[in-house]
Amino acid sequence: MRSLLLFTILTFTLLLSCNKKKGADKVDLVPEIVEPKPSLEMLWQTDSLLTTCEAVLYDKTSQTIFVTNVNNSPWEKDNNGFISTLNTKGEILDLKWAEGLSGPKGMGILNGKLYVSDIDEVVEIDINRKTVIARYKVEGSPQLNDITVSDNAVYVSGSNSDGIYQVENGVKLVAKDSLGRLNGLLYQEEGIFYAASRSHNFGLYNPQDNSFKTLTTGIGHGDGIVRLENGDFIVSSWQGEIFYINQKDWSKTQLLDTRDKKINAADIDYIPATQTLLVPTFFHNRVMAYKLKLE
Repeated sequence: MRSLLLFTILTFTLLLSCNKKKGADKVDLVPEIVEPKPSLEMLWQTDSLLTTCEAVLYDKTSQTIFVTNVNNSPWEKDNNGFISTLNTKGEILDLKWAEGLSGPKGMGILNGKLYVSDIDEVVEIDINRKTVIARYKVEGSPQLNDITVSDNAVYVSGSNSDGIYQVENGVKLVAKDSLGRLNGLLYQEEGIFYAASRSHNFGLYNPQDNSFKTLTTGIGHGDGIVRLENGDFIVSSWQGEIFYINQKDWSKTQLLDTRDKKINAADIDYIPATQTLLVPTFFHNRVMAYKLKLE
């Protein structure tokens, strides 16, 4: 009887020890962080009436897409450039909503006014009246390109000058560096993100200390920049590539490559409500729309 009791106690102690060991080895599982796997799916494309379409801009207020049409020569003062409007299905609403421009490119909207870069001047258009109300001249040969806006200011890039200008009682130079043919601009809380065409760099201009910092390179002939709700970016390369850039480590993923088809990818825009990426195709004379998928 005594031996049986001793055996029972030893067995119970052994089981208790094993259970404690198992408990000590238990590790709380940490949810795996899954990075998005972005891709593009074609939604629609416009008719081929958009002659040398360089930039698109979605106006949330009117749910209209503005399109700048260089109309053949990007840097000649020929006065044959125009702006078209589309709906969100890709139908052309007004082919020549505004005329009298030469090489219209980047656009931005501030306080009901559409600002358009046009080679060596920024053109201000009253949207409701469809009327040019001001032209802001820049001396020299800046080759003005993209436009971005903050809550109270308009900024424009100079591809030939590698400068960032601000429209304020005229146009003044606020920053300049050897960037390698500056093109795309995007104003954000951190500063102004930029894309350069010749250097193939994507970076950030910090107005606080007037510094430029390269964040990633190899983006091709950098043109348009948009930012997504998750903080990541999409950047276009004029020759026909689209890149997804992760803000955590500035790594990039190629989403689209139409170079072999000779379809350009110029100054893009994005409609967050429908996850639609708008791509003007320059010499292909169309705007193409893609659904952005993050799986």
